[in-house]
Amino acid sequence: MHVSTKQKVTLTIDRDAIARAKVFAKREKAALSQLVEQQFNRLERESFTRKWRGKFKVRAPNPAGPRLNYLLQKYVRPPR
Repeated sequence: MHVSTKQKVTLTIDRDAIARAKVFAKREKAALSQLVEQQFNRLERESFTRKWRGKFKVRAPNPAGPRLNYLLQKYVRPPR
């Protein structure tokens, strides 16, 4: 069993950032200290991106393929 001990920490943070964090904490019904602790704990974990980067093989699109042309027309090339 792990016994958690708490320790006070002094941080220097921009006033606007503190105000936004307090609003967020109130909206989430959480203590600001709890939110800071959660963020510190996240530093230990491997990020989703880092974990999965390079694990999937993605084929290069066929330049003459209808799917690529459709997507280019829809999202890249503006309609005339």
